[in-house]
Amino acid sequence: MKVSPFAKIMSPLAKLIFKKSETISKQELHADEPAVFLCNHSGAIGPALMTLYFKRPHKTWVISYAMDKKVGPNYFFHDGFFGRSKKCKWFYRLVSKMLMPLLRRLLTGGDPIIVYHDRRIMETFKESVEALEEGKDLVIFPESPVRATEYVSTVYDGFADVGRMYYKKTGKCVKFYPVYCENQNHVISIGEPIAYNPDLPNREERRLIAEYIQNGIDSLARELPEHKPRPFMMPVWYEYYGEYENDVAAYWKLCDQKKSD
Repeated sequence: MKVSPFAKIMSPLAKLIFKKSETISKQELHADEPAVFLCNHSGAIGPALMTLYFKRPHKTWVISYAMDKKVGPNYFFHDGFFGRSKKCKWFYRLVSKMLMPLLRRLLTGGDPIIVYHDRRIMETFKESVEALEEGKDLVIFPESPVRATEYVSTVYDGFADVGRMYYKKTGKCVKFYPVYCENQNHVISIGEPIAYNPDLPNREERRLIAEYIQNGIDSLARELPEHKPRPFMMPVWYEYYGEYENDVAAYWKLCDQKKSD
């Protein structure tokens, strides 16, 4: 994975917060078999552990708003600071503007695949298939804000289209692995995979893969020693942004502005 000089400098600092984590897999991971790894987000825990300690060559899906110079600060104000919950909103908007350039440099340093919420999503899938063809894994954090269990939120199913497109281009059935990242036990736990099945209708296949991944992440979490789960979205998000739990499109519309309340 391509890493920028800036990311190399920041990596030791990040490792002070996110301690070295062991990757444990229920199935041997073959170096010559690229795959898709679907992880819990858990705030910054999932992305941090996968970036710092997942050593297989990979590219990570990153939401476009985090990479956009114009709307990035507004996105971070809401999604990072839960800005509606703050009294001194002007202060958190200022900090968001200061932090976003640093965050973009960190994300760019990891050679990401940008995920769009418009027609450009086809660029996301095209680049994803190309990465698999090059022998690189994909790392995706597919949770939605809709709560499922204390360990995982419900999982979007759109990522499964990578399997269909990869099969169409190569004739190969890519495997999807559930992954649970946990900072207390310092572990990246990888479950048994599910392979893309070209014989099923696309809608049914998407549903089956997403359900398998969601249940797999939950099972991996329950197999670990007792620990306090860190949800995808903190309780404060549901308190101040609760109307968007089942209307994520409206939430993205809120974030996709230079400034919004």
